[in-house]
Amino acid sequence: MKLGLISDVHGDPIALELAWSYLTVMGADRIVCAGDLVGYGPFPDRVVAFLKEHEIPSVRGNHDRWALERGPGGPDEFGGGTPSRETLDYLRTRPFDLLVAQERTIGVVVHGSPRSDMEFVKRSTHPRKVLRGYLLDLQCDLLVVGHTHQPMWFRCPDGVVVNPGSVVSMPVVESSRTFALIDLDTLEVAFHDVESGRAVEVEPWN
Repeated sequence: MKLGLISDVHGDPIALELAWSYLTVMGADRIVCAGDLVGYGPFPDRVVAFLKEHEIPSVRGNHDRWALERGPGGPDEFGGGTPSRETLDYLRTRPFDLLVAQERTIGVVVHGSPRSDMEFVKRSTHPRKVLRGYLLDLQCDLLVVGHTHQPMWFRCPDGVVVNPGSVVSMPVVESSRTFALIDLDTLEVAFHDVESGRAVEVEPWN
């Protein structure tokens, strides 16, 4: 089974549609999102409508949580479009984490880290022992994170940790403009550019 990974869409439906199109052509059997559907970009409602139409499950990111805390009509301090009540209702139903299972492979999707939607998984703060600890604590083979807007992957005997990067393609926010595709049978992961679909080389964390 091939699993498409996207994250940090941030109100950019064009980037979302492009990533979905490439992943579909690449043979993704399923696509999941690591959160932050809103914030920065102007079209949160179109993003949510697309995810619902194409049955792409997503966890709730920190920007999604902040939108709920602001409530209906609340302005986004990051300049993003104001979500409709229907979009807020959808965000309210998004879980903190998401389970993906395929035969013997178990995957967990979160936004920041398994501990917080605000925690950045970085080299400086998350050495091998911390990432391996996440896999062992969650008893999973695959952990998907987002939030940093930068792609990464780490492999150890216990499994793989992957951040697909951010798909948002707007100049108002720093973004890798990438998505990822992982084979759940082999746990081999590949990263791709949103605009072109071309492969992007990402060195593994050691």
